[in-house]
Amino acid sequence: MKSLFKICMLMGFLLPGTLMAQKDNIKLICPLNEAVVVPPPKNVIHYDEPDLCVVLQSIPDTIVKSVGTGRVTNTEFTEETNGGVVLYVKINGKDYYFWYTGLSKVLVRRNEVVKLGQPLGYVAQGGRIELLMYEFETPVDPTNYLDCKGVLNNK
Repeated sequence: MKSLFKICMLMGFLLPGTLMAQKDNIKLICPLNEAVVVPPPKNVIHYDEPDLCVVLQSIPDTIVKSVGTGRVTNTEFTEETNGGVVLYVKINGKDYYFWYTGLSKVLVRRNEVVKLGQPLGYVAQGGRIELLMYEFETPVDPTNYLDCKGVLNNK
């Protein structure tokens, strides 16, 4: 009985640690072909924590693609962000939202189902897009998951 208790206690301490140590093995396609990461401006005073986002630019490519199969939950067009698309994707049982901004023309509509790699919109030649990633409501660094062929530091 004591050994059973010890085994249960050991499992109670080790199992949560191993579950928390598991990392998501998500690989997302790059939204732009031949993308270049635009570094944040230097010598700027930051009052808030920086957003977990990536700014991509591609001179020859103007088509912005979906990083996953999912549903468009919102589209917008504002002077500040130009065209924007919010994409909902379920990966490994988790809810992810991807917010694209900087599109010059949006090709999708709200509630439209899109496939991996499907065009979401256009960016002006040499223009920049900003991609934010959320695991439900928690901001996540998209550079840990994007497969942008040697452009990002972790690739």
